[in-house]
Amino acid sequence: MNLLVPAAVLYAGLAGVLLALIVSTAQNKWQLRVFVLLALRLAIGWHFLFEGLHKVQSTYVGPTETNKVFTSEPYFAVAEGPLGEELRRRYLGDPEKVYTEMLNQKEPMAAGEFKKLSVEKQADYCPVVVAGDLLGAAKGDANAAQILLAQYARWVYGVDRRDTKVSYVTGDSGVLQFSAPERLNYIALLQKEFDEFVARDKYALGNGNGLELTRKKKVQTDLQSAKTELAADAKAFVKELKTSAGLEVKEDATEKPILLLDRITRWSITLIGAGLLIGLFTRVWCIAGIGFLVMTYLSHPTVPWLPLPPGTEGNPLFINKNLIEALGLLVILVHPTGRWLGLDAIVHRIVFPRAADPV
Repeated sequence: MNLLVPAAVLYAGLAGVLLALIVSTAQNKWQLRVFVLLALRLAIGWHFLFEGLHKVQSTYVGPTETNKVFTSEPYFAVAEGPLGEELRRRYLGDPEKVYTEMLNQKEPMAAGEFKKLSVEKQADYCPVVVAGDLLGAAKGDANAAQILLAQYARWVYGVDRRDTKVSYVTGDSGVLQFSAPERLNYIALLQKEFDEFVARDKYALGNGNGLELTRKKKVQTDLQSAKTELAADAKAFVKELKTSAGLEVKEDATEKPILLLDRITRWSITLIGAGLLIGLFTRVWCIAGIGFLVMTYLSHPTVPWLPLPPGTEGNPLFINKNLIEALGLLVILVHPTGRWLGLDAIVHRIVFPRAADPV
């Protein structure tokens, strides 16, 4: 594992944390309660801090053969909890709406029949959304616009194919050619398979066997990925057509909502961990940590009638490690651990100089 913090600094920090724990316990008359609560706070803080630093590092390094950039998209893409649908709508958008508008056939027609039409006729069948975009970029050059409209329409009606990265094939051979109808058919097959899993779930309480759960989760993930990739590829094709014709391409200045969520997540986790470790405004960071963990649980609750979240260890039933850690933070919240060990002691003495020391 590559560390954002040098190993020497890491070990020195760990030794410092353990020493501070021992000294603080000694100052509080070697009370076992003090030792256990401080150890719990420091352990959770350490966990949050380095989980956050790992996510920050992955983003800083960027995608490589040995580094995968952190993103919460796969997690929320298949979230079936009470917050799952809302988070998907807000942060992932609706790729199905995008590609439906961009691939809408004005009139159903077989690829062979469409191929026989003239370029002018083919251009007339270009989806309205794309036609408006390309005509606007052409700025009155009708001939150039017609060629671009016809090229896009040929992909929509299955005459032409485009390179498509197939997720289940690695390397250069993973790039195959598909038309828009073929990709829509693939999505329809995945949707049918997923609907069959959902229908079976309605007749029994429980997740079924592990193999069934794994298959359902994979189909759901593949379905969401196929929808997202098709929407992105349709936009990329429009951009490619404009570039090839020397037309102006306006870059989308708006950031994907999921990128903002990822940035908030990785820095929030890091700050919560740091705040718990140094004991500054400890109770504020406890509340923030509890909120984060509860939201994570409500996105993917470990209830028997839903599939387990991605990366789940063991077989949790109702209670998972997120809830346990949230309960741990709740225990820390109701005790003055920041004044036993942390900068909260200094803040408290400045604000309340006559207050008695915590016990």
